[in-house]
Amino acid sequence: MSFYDEKKKWNSFDFSSYFTQVTEEDVLQSIKKEKLSEYDLLNLLSPMATKHLEKMAQRAHDLKLQHFGNVICLYIPIYVSNYCSNGCTYCGFSMKNNIHRRHMTLEEIEQEAKEIAKTKIEHIILLTGEVKDLSTLEYIKQGVSILKKYFSSVSVEVMPLEMEEYAELKEIGLDGMTIYQETYDEKVYDRVHLYGNKKITNFAWELRNVLQKPDLEQ
Repeated sequence: MSFYDEKKKWNSFDFSSYFTQVTEEDVLQSIKKEKLSEYDLLNLLSPMATKHLEKMAQRAHDLKLQHFGNVICLYIPIYVSNYCSNGCTYCGFSMKNNIHRRHMTLEEIEQEAKEIAKTKIEHIILLTGEVKDLSTLEYIKQGVSILKKYFSSVSVEVMPLEMEEYAELKEIGLDGMTIYQETYDEKVYDRVHLYGNKKITNFAWELRNVLQKPDLEQ
């Protein structure tokens, strides 16, 4: 089942009515659980849970230490292309914005990588706008290959790709990817994406496809 299909199951759910029935004991039990159900998450989002924010914060802290240790990960972005064919009202790269546009050559990416590496930060994320004919898969692959020479961890934040394309990036050493779902309100999604691929593919496509990509760590 896709994330979109899962979301549709809750479209007619009466959240207000549910929240009025949540008890303090419900909240405390949800905080203690090792594995939370959808209803546990609702309990922790309910007005009743505001009485126990400190307990929730402590539980979150304990889980963070359990899974990640006492670690902060710093990374540096490298914007290799800000050309974009989308008209998103919230984004500085939006096609409608009258800004200086750049599409870095591979030589420029390498030069920037050398300079950034001098900071001693070992994690970097490569970013592009969404113009598939310009920021092609091959261009992204070559960019990742260059960055791998200078950084221990390389991620990307680019236009949505097919699973096979992500697999190709993994093969050359990509460590991670960032995908943003700007809103889970379908009407808002339509309103803030005026034109371009995000308008054409639409909200349902993104939740059915983009959020189902495989974990690069597997």
